[in-house]
Amino acid sequence: MKAKYELVAKAYNDSIEVIRRKDNPIYDATKLQQEEKYKEAVDRYKEGIETSDDDNAKAQAYYSMAFIQTYEFGQYQTARGNAQKAAALKSGWGKPYILIGDMYAKSSRNCGDDWNTRLAILAAIAKYRYAKSIDSEVAADANKRIGNYNAARPEKQEGFMRGVSAGQKAKVGCWIGETVTVEFKD
Repeated sequence: MKAKYELVAKAYNDSIEVIRRKDNPIYDATKLQQEEKYKEAVDRYKEGIETSDDDNAKAQAYYSMAFIQTYEFGQYQTARGNAQKAAALKSGWGKPYILIGDMYAKSSRNCGDDWNTRLAILAAIAKYRYAKSIDSEVAADANKRIGNYNAARPEKQEGFMRGVSAGQKAKVGCWIGETVTVEFKD
């Protein structure tokens, strides 16, 4: 009797899950992401964003898309745009800024010469600092990342050779394109 009940219960639960995934694109996208079906997940997140009225759900969907685009596809510009949309929908949420900082740090070596690589690290550190300034829940994570990248800041000698002093503004090259305040590791 118990085995028969478990079989019926499983069939019932499976049918409910199919309906839930069909009717709730963001839920389905989350499941697809867990199943490592990333392209399908992004497509379902987009569908969920279009049909949802819940800003928190849309923010999470944008964040999840940005996460996939960063770590699975290397689509940094698109990912940054989605992370910014997530942050705009959910005030005081630091995770999107942590993710943007990760994008900058992850792609820093592709920013040309050593100077631009180090400016990209400064842009990442700035995002981590901002994240922890608006969201205490990510402060420990942000501090850990800042600690990991502090030694990758530019050297004073490099700034001197370029006529750049601490506190001056400098534009980060490559796809990042942000302006950072220069700070040196020594």
